[in-house]
Amino acid sequence: MKIYTGNFANIRKYAGLFPVSIALTAKGYEGACYRKLNPSWSYMDDPEDMYTRKFNQHLATLNPQAVYNELSALSGGKDVVLLCHEKEGDFCHRHLVARWLEANLHITVKELGRAGIAESLTLFDL
Repeated sequence: MKIYTGNFANIRKYAGLFPVSIALTAKGYEGACYRKLNPSWSYMDDPEDMYTRKFNQHLATLNPQAVYNELSALSGGKDVVLLCHEKEGDFCHRHLVARWLEANLHITVKELGRAGIAESLTLFDL
């Protein structure tokens, strides 16, 4: 199973991937959600550096291999796109999740651009 990241605005362009919300809210989205990768309301308005520190502390409480296995079970082994609201290039916790998965599982997690899977972008360095 491969893991990608993307946003709700481009969900129709991710044909062939299993969409999974990791957002706190997803108005109108009725698909799969994986709450373990949600940020907390308690730091949503914090400055980016503080938000990053707090979210990374949250990720440190999780087992990356267990997260991967649970996502694989949720998707039936299909490739997954982790979704939230921010547009590509904006700061977003999905990029922190991608970096965490890459560092701990030695996999590549690509951010999908507006063109969808056909034109995926390499995850930028945060």
